[in-house]
Amino acid sequence: MSEYKIPNLITKIKTNTPAHALETQHLDFKRFPTTSNQKDHKNKLSSLLREYAVAFANSEGGTLLLGIENNIIGPEAITGCQNYNFEEMRRMIFDGTRPPIIAEIEELPQPEGIVLAVKVPKSSRIHSTSSGKKYQRVGTENRLIFPEDETNLKVAKGYDYTAGYMLEVGIDSIDPLEVSRLRNWIEKYSPGSESLGLDDIDLLKSLGIIQEIEGEERLTIAGLMLVGKEQASKRHLPQNEIIYFRFGENDVDPIQSIYMKMPLLRSIEKIWDFIEPFNSVHLIKDAFLETPIPSFPEDVVREAILNAVVHRDYTLPDSIYVRMFPERLEISSPGSFIGGVTPHNVLTHPPVRRNPLLAEIFQHIGAVNRGGLGVDRMYRRLLSYGKLPPEFPEIDGAVEVILKNGTFDEAMAKFIGKKAREGHGWRLEELIILHYLRRNDDISAKEASAILQRSQNKASETLSLMEGVFLERFGTGRGTYYQLTHETLYSIGEKEKYTRIKGLSEEQKLQLLKNYIETNGQITNEEVRGVCGVSRYQAVRLIQKLTRENFIELKGKGRGAYYEKY
Repeated sequence: MSEYKIPNLITKIKTNTPAHALETQHLDFKRFPTTSNQKDHKNKLSSLLREYAVAFANSEGGTLLLGIENNIIGPEAITGCQNYNFEEMRRMIFDGTRPPIIAEIEELPQPEGIVLAVKVPKSSRIHSTSSGKKYQRVGTENRLIFPEDETNLKVAKGYDYTAGYMLEVGIDSIDPLEVSRLRNWIEKYSPGSESLGLDDIDLLKSLGIIQEIEGEERLTIAGLMLVGKEQASKRHLPQNEIIYFRFGENDVDPIQSIYMKMPLLRSIEKIWDFIEPFNSVHLIKDAFLETPIPSFPEDVVREAILNAVVHRDYTLPDSIYVRMFPERLEISSPGSFIGGVTPHNVLTHPPVRRNPLLAEIFQHIGAVNRGGLGVDRMYRRLLSYGKLPPEFPEIDGAVEVILKNGTFDEAMAKFIGKKAREGHGWRLEELIILHYLRRNDDISAKEASAILQRSQNKASETLSLMEGVFLERFGTGRGTYYQLTHETLYSIGEKEKYTRIKGLSEEQKLQLLKNYIETNGQITNEEVRGVCGVSRYQAVRLIQKLTRENFIELKGKGRGAYYEKY
């Protein structure tokens, strides 16, 4: 909270605004505790200071203004602070928090009484009260932090479980065979890496697998996961497990079950070995070219498994699950989304790393992209093959990746491949919009914004760039929408669709609506869409035209709105 703002806020409270309306993530107002009993007074004050100090320190820092009633407007809202002692209040905070928090306290004299500003800085650590309660500032509230929420807070503050170590695990727990496997991965994914010229120990040091901690070379937890001996991994990291199930038509009982508590690189390789024999391939023949389309593309499966391994919460006792069904592949990773990532922005949100060291090792190997582009690559590959994009639901505290098999869009795959061979550099946004319009007649900027996971302005830019190449534009202003061009529809075998959506002129559609209204007396937006076979936005435009002609008038509001003959 800026120094100059506080006096202005106090002035607002005295004139026209209650204090609670000015509370934020970084600011709160409270009446100074008063009681006739000195001991009760100190207990209340100490409890209040500890809670706010912990909540602000665990968040972004903040200021507590004492001596202000938060639901009164006017000078009487300044209730003031009496019988306080700066040093005693600082001590209450320091002694009442773990680890101790040092706060600043400042007097802000007002004609109505003294206001105290208790300023708490943001901390890189997680704090609790001396009684063990942990709070975090969320909006204008102090909320208790429960164990299942603590990992997210630790990650936000830079905590990395995989960068730690275990006292009882030494460098002698390294498996030379796994070090050789690690070298093989580097040769495969980063063949020009200078790391390949290092001896084993220097290679492991360069990756952070071996680090000097407290004056001694130690094997990090990430190192134990990757190159540790299997027995050591089982004993000290039992949660470092990947479980593979393969189901037949009966999706209740698996027909194959494999449990792997072994170094990660070996587990990842074995997962693909289990999937590949049941991964059928379809050949697309286009002129003299044959393109193999696997049910589950290897690079997409690898990205999904690597995401699960790199981003899972290793503080949880659960395992990673890979479930293979005839029509889909599910990969479940323990731990919720973190850092603001959701199923609705996973494609575009900046990368957030729960396990920075483990992620950096995979990046150095070359198996994971530093820019967090793995999800983009999964989308691009699947859409290029005419398949549905991946899904990323969060279920019961675990993030899943679902890859759909089933029938793919052969015509779309041929079209995309043909354009690529002609020199068109496909942007991911184009592929997403084309696939949407394969299943829908038209698209608006609002609809594009949702499927592209970008702002409406960015979505509009993408649609405009595609106009004249793959899309035709219709309508104006908010009623603007886009449809596939005749050439594009023809190329993907949708000649009839073009005729259907272009078959009626606007005047013909308006006449159809007039006939309907004459017969029924009224009409809704949904009925307009049904009568004319148009989108919601096209329906709005037709309704607006009939309204301007004074043929109909609006009745009702919201979802109950309808239009009557004028």
